[in-house]
Parts: sequence; structure tokens; C-alpha cells
Amino acid sequence: MRKGKIIAVVLVVIAVIAIVVFGAGGLLNNSEPVESTEEVDKIPVSVETVQRDNLNKTILLGGLLAPKEEVFLAAKNPALKVLSVPVEVGDRVGAGTTVVVFDSRSLDLQLEQARSDYERNLQLFEAGAVSKYQLEQLENALDNLRIQKEDMVLTSPISGVVSAVGAVEGQMAGSSVLVSLVNVDELELEVQVSEANISKVQVGGEMPVYIAAASQGIYPARVVSVAPHVDARTKAYPVTLKIKNEDGLIKGGMYGEVELVVDSKEGVLVVPQYAVLEREQEKIVYTVEEGKAVEKLVEIGLTLGDEAEVVSGLKEGDLLIVEGQYGVQDGSEVIIPARGERQ
Repeated sequence: MRKGKIIAVVLVVIAVIAIVVFGAGGLLNNSEPVESTEEVDKIPVSVETVQRDNLNKTILLGGLLAPKEEVFLAAKNPALKVLSVPVEVGDRVGAGTTVVVFDSRSLDLQLEQARSDYERNLQLFEAGAVSKYQLEQLENALDNLRIQKEDMVLTSPISGVVSAVGAVEGQMAGSSVLVSLVNVDELELEVQVSEANISKVQVGGEMPVYIAAASQGIYPARVVSVAPHVDARTKAYPVTLKIKNEDGLIKGGMYGEVELVVDSKEGVLVVPQYAVLEREQEKIVYTVEEGKAVEKLVEIGLTLGDEAEVVSGLKEGDLLIVEGQYGVQDGSEVIIPARGERQ
């Protein structure tokens, strides 16, 4: 009996050993292949090819757009009564168009009487019954009434758009502005340019103007004047640009901006500023050569936004590390993941 128990225990031990051995073998067979330590040790980086480009450093200058011409019409005689106003705000009118008519009935009667008096006394003068001085007085009175008759109508001196109407039919003209008109076929933009940059602006030069409120956005403009002396208030030089409003979308009072190029470099090596590192007051970058990071000392020229000009230290076609540069050193082995591959 005791012998049988011993045999049972031995069989159990053998079974446990078999399970352990076969289980371990299964785990070994199902495990994934271990990556090469050589690949794991390489540092993933992103690179850009160093290329030549143009750099333009600009400053923004802005101001309010003003119509090329703006006129304000009022009656010469404030005692005149407004008879009619044949225009409304927004109407486009030509030069000479009537915008306000005054009541001239009383003046018409005076004019007719003066004309009759002059013609009758002209006959008497020819007969020698009236002196030349008397005839001239009547002629002057007639001319004065004719001038007053012309003032019974206000006409537009320019071609443009009616911007405001203050005249009311039936009321006295008074001394206030009755009708305002603007010519918005062309508008002007005045900007202030500092002493340091005024030499970069020339009369006749072209400068695009950005107008956010207009749907077209950017409009070509031409410099028409540069002040010969500084403005005492702004300590800058007023510069006026003229803009053609061919689509009619620009209105007076809109805000316009221009970019003045104050420095320009053409065909220079341009790199992202964030790829440039500082070390002990020196500027360095890392490139990739034969799978390794190579530290290079560079000299930086003009900087603009996120871009910088490299004066020396790099050449066109170099593979510049733009991501991962903080984790490498000179000689570090790197890997450039394929596009879309997880780093």
C-alpha cells in the first residue's frame, strides 16, 4: 500500500514537470521577434533639405482711406427757401448736376422788372434823354440779379457720389451744409514713415494696399507724394498713396495697410529658426550625414518670422534636422522615419 502511494506521488511530480516544460516551450514559440538593439538605439529625427530662397523684411503701415475729392455745398444766401432736392444719398452725379433748387419766384419778378427798365432806358439813352451813368447803373443792377438767379440752383462741381443730404424742402437754407459729395473713383491713403525708412519710399513706386473691409482685399496703389519734411506731431514723414476704386467696393474711412520692405535678401540659404540652437553664445545646427548627426557651427544673417538666413556653415542640399535636434549630439546615430511612420 505504501509502495503505491510513492508511485502516485512520482507520477504527479512528473506531470507537473511536463506541464512546466511544454508551457515554457509554447511561450517561446509564440513570442514576437526582439528588435535589433542597433535599431532601437538610433534616435528618430525629422529633416528638411536646405534650399535657397528670398527673404523680405517688412513693416506694416496703416491709415484711413480718404476720397480723392470731397465737397460740401451750402447756399450763398441763408435766407433762401429750399424748393426741391432732386438727389439722394448714394446717387452718382456728374459735374454740373443740380442737387438743390431754391425758391426764386420773387427774384424772377425783380429780374423781369430790371430787364424792362434797362431796355426802356437804353432807348432813351440812344435818344439822348438818359445819361450814360444812369444806363450803367441799371445795367449793373440787372447783372447783379442775374448772378443771384444763378445762385438759385446748387450744382455739383465734381463727378462723384452724394454722401450726405441736409437740405429739406420748404425750410430756409441757413448756413449749414446742404449736400456733400465725394469722388471715390480714386482714394488716397496717408501713412507715416520713420526717418530710418523714408529713403526706401519713392514717388511713383508701387505698393499693394490691404483693405480688410473690401471683398477683394488687396488693391494696387502708387506713391504720389512724399513729404519733404517731418510731421511735428508724429515725428515721421507723411507718404500719400493713390488707389483706383474700379470695383466701387472701397469706401472713404476704411482702414488700409501697406507692407514696406525695409530689408531684402535674394537667393540666400534659408532655414527654420527653431532648427538653430544656441550654445555658449554660438549658434549650431545638426545635419544628417551617413546616418549620423553632424554638428555644424553657423552664422545667422537676416531673420524674419520663423525663417533665418544662414551666412555660413551650411550648403544647399544639406539635410537639416528640424525635429529631434535637442536629443542628439555630434556623431549620434539617427534614423529618419518614413512619412507617416510613428517615431
